[in-house]
Amino acid sequence: MPPIFQSLPFWVQLVLVAVPALSAIFAASALVLNILQSRRTNAQARAALVAGCLKDFADDKDIQRAFYAIEYDEFVYDQNFHKSDQEREIDKLLRHFANLALSWKSGLLSIEDLRPVQYYIFRVMNNSGIKQYMEFMAGWLKQANIGQHPYVVLSELCEKLSETRP
Repeated sequence: MPPIFQSLPFWVQLVLVAVPALSAIFAASALVLNILQSRRTNAQARAALVAGCLKDFADDKDIQRAFYAIEYDEFVYDQNFHKSDQEREIDKLLRHFANLALSWKSGLLSIEDLRPVQYYIFRVMNNSGIKQYMEFMAGWLKQANIGQHPYVVLSELCEKLSETRP
């Protein structure tokens, strides 16, 4: 230690050593608390996004009509489907879940975050009529050569949810 430091009274020496040490401890504690709070805030934001999706799903009459047609195996994909009101409703339902799929694909949501909507996604995406519609869309996209449709990401999400069932 420098001679000037040793010439100071012991209590001053102690303060000069203790203050920076305590400051470092307080700063480290604040950093840890900040990290924990950030994680909690992020988890709440992800949960709010999924909860908002469920609320919108339940509140939208078109989406509900489309879902219950699928739920009760009343949905049929045939030549009368295109340009019908039911096509618009089904597309609205698929876009609704495709938005969540896009959030998952971009890393904003995890598979675990999406467990509350898993049943609805499975019911929709495993419906035979929806599978036929998805095949039609895949062919149409290939022919149109306009890039990937959000429904493709929804299909990927459904597969991932199937692979990682709890």
